[in-house]
Amino acid sequence: MNELRLIDAFLAPFGLSRDARASGPGVLSGPGDDCAVVRPSTGRKLVLKVDELVERVHFDWRWFAPDDVGHKALAAALSDLAAAGARPRWFLCALGVPPGADALRIAGGVARGMAALARRHGCTLVGGNFTRADAWSVSITALGEADRPRGRGGARPGDAIILVGELGKAALGLRLLRTAGHRPGSRVRAAAIRAQLRPQPLVDAGLAAGSLAAAAVDVSDGFLRDLGHVCAASRCGAEVEVDSIPLDPIVRAAGIELALSGGEDYALLLAVRPRNVVRLLLRLRRAGAPAARIGHFATGRGIRLLEGGKLRPLPKRLGWDHFA
Repeated sequence: MNELRLIDAFLAPFGLSRDARASGPGVLSGPGDDCAVVRPSTGRKLVLKVDELVERVHFDWRWFAPDDVGHKALAAALSDLAAAGARPRWFLCALGVPPGADALRIAGGVARGMAALARRHGCTLVGGNFTRADAWSVSITALGEADRPRGRGGARPGDAIILVGELGKAALGLRLLRTAGHRPGSRVRAAAIRAQLRPQPLVDAGLAAGSLAAAAVDVSDGFLRDLGHVCAASRCGAEVEVDSIPLDPIVRAAGIELALSGGEDYALLLAVRPRNVVRLLLRLRRAGAPAARIGHFATGRGIRLLEGGKLRPLPKRLGWDHFA
C-alpha cells in the first residue's frame, strides 16, 4: 500500500488533489499543504467540533459499507454544529488505516459517502491525515460559523423542551442489523436500518431555530443522557411528558426504552422560552423539520418522566457511555 495513492484515492470523490489549491469558498490553502488556511466571514464566530468513528466500537463491516461509514462520520460532527446553530463551512478528516489489499477501495468508499453529504451542506474538505492503525478509524474536525452560537447552558425553569427529529429508530436499526443483517423484511424495518447507517444531521433546523432556542444539544448518546447534559449545564431539572414524544409505530412496538436511551438519533433538543415556542415551531415547520413540545425544564435537579399524569421510573440505562 502506497500512502500517496491512498491520499489520492480519498481526495478524488471531493474533486481535489494534493496541490494545496483553494478548494472552496473561504479556502486559501487546502489539501497538500502542512496546514489548511481559511478565511472566516467577517463578524461571525468560528464553531469547532471533533468526532470519531472507530471500527468495532461505532461500526462493523458486516453491516456498514464504506460509504455508510464516511457519511455517518461527517453527519455526527455536523449534527453538533446544528445544535450550536452554526452553518458548516469546512472540515478536516484523519483516517487510521490497517494495511491490506482493500485499503484503497475502503478509503475511496469512505470518501464518497462523506463527499456526498459535504456537498449537500456546503462543507469543504480542507485537509487531514493518514496513519497506519490496527483498525479503521475516521476522525472529523468540523468548522462552522454562527452569529450567536448555542451551548448546553442557558435553559431556565419553565422553558419548553422541543424535540426536533425522531427518537429510537436508529437504535432499532442497530438491533435489526445484529439479528437479521441486511434482510430488513419490510419497508419500515429498512427505514430503521437506514437511520442507523445513514443518519441525517438537522442542519437546516438548527439554523432555523436561531436565537429562539436558548440552549441545545444533539441526541447522539441517548435522549435521557443528552437531556441530562443540558440540565447539568443549565443547573436545573426537567419534566418529560412521555405521551408527547412522537414515536414511529415500529419503535413503540419494540419498546419506548429505545427512544429514551437508545442513542444515535441525531435529533435536536432545544430549550425555548414560553413566549417563543409558537414562533419556533412555525420556523421549524417552514424548514421541513418535524418538531414537538415534549415537556419543560424545572427547578431542582434530575429528570422526571410523566406518563398519563403519573411518574414513570427512569430506565436503568440512560444512554451510551464509552467507558461504562
